[in-house]
Amino acid sequence: MDRGEGNHVSPGDAADAWAEEAATWNEDPAVVAYADAAWASLLASLPVGSDTRVLDFGCGTGLLTERLAPRVREVVAVDASPAMVEVLAAKALPNVRFGVAKWTQETISDDELAAGPFDLIVCSSVCAFLDDYPGAVAMLADRLAPNGYFVQWDWELDPTAAEPFGLTSADITQALVNAGLEVASVGIGFDVPIEDQHMRPVMGVGRRVRD
Repeated sequence: MDRGEGNHVSPGDAADAWAEEAATWNEDPAVVAYADAAWASLLASLPVGSDTRVLDFGCGTGLLTERLAPRVREVVAVDASPAMVEVLAAKALPNVRFGVAKWTQETISDDELAAGPFDLIVCSSVCAFLDDYPGAVAMLADRLAPNGYFVQWDWELDPTAAEPFGLTSADITQALVNAGLEVASVGIGFDVPIEDQHMRPVMGVGRRVRD
């Protein structure tokens, strides 16, 4: 295991489903356009400042992390894919700590990277892939500071599709409520044309109001 100060990367994971995509992920115009639009929608929705401490959960190669980093105090960036995290590590962002993480309610407290509180937790195109989406939101919400925000962007479920995938606005709203968060907004986060399609993910924003 390669270790920097506060960083944890385990290369060469045979079970890494994203290993083949990692090397060229940042070169995909659709991926970059999505990150740009998510970043713009975040800035339009929430205060992000120099005192903000951020957790980028499911950070991938760090496209959102690298946009956040110059504006905030610190970003902790974690992903289940070692190959994706290696690409992020190579960017050598000075106020970013990173690692490979497959947290559960039982294991998250064992990882120093998960130590809160966080003022902002972002999950960009992550939650629909999780085995236990509501449980993950609750787990992460516990690490928010009072008045901290949880923000996600995910593809909207089309139940008529041949292979339905994604989350509905109702799914997101219920997960935020069940996690004890105040629902600030749930709706289309952005609408960006790419080739002959439109990227229109659902953006859910929840705020921790309890101490």
